[in-house]
Amino acid sequence: MKIVVIGIGNPLMGDDGFGVAVIEELKRLNLPVDIQEFGTLGLQILKFIEGYDVCIVIDTVRGGKKPGEIHVFDLEKVDLNVKIPISLHDIDFVEALKLCGFRFKLPKIFVIGVEPERIDFGMELSEPVRSAVPKVIKIVVDMINEMMNTPAPDG
Repeated sequence: MKIVVIGIGNPLMGDDGFGVAVIEELKRLNLPVDIQEFGTLGLQILKFIEGYDVCIVIDTVRGGKKPGEIHVFDLEKVDLNVKIPISLHDIDFVEALKLCGFRFKLPKIFVIGVEPERIDFGMELSEPVRSAVPKVIKIVVDMINEMMNTPAPDG
């Protein structure tokens, strides 16, 4: 199974650097998957993830929870016609999928996001978001282990 984990975010904007922070830690673990940081790219990500079986996206997510709380969802089970703030960037990941996703052979996509406390100039994550980093790393590693131990479907 071919898996990629991507981090999205701007480390110069406080909690928006969450995805990048998680990716930096994941790279140290020597996992049997591709691990990439994409900054604030939107549409360009679609071409990159084409050809993978699974893509795990790490980002900040505004979903009405308390800062530092974690969101985990499968994009196949999300109504893309409803505005879901998966990203805080100019064109978010859901918008990229709505606009151009049909043109690519996309993998199964999971999003793991954390509720931000502050998105403002600065390179530090807030305490609630920083404390979510190891929790998200565990979620990602558990997902990868489960997927790698599950036979790929025929076809």
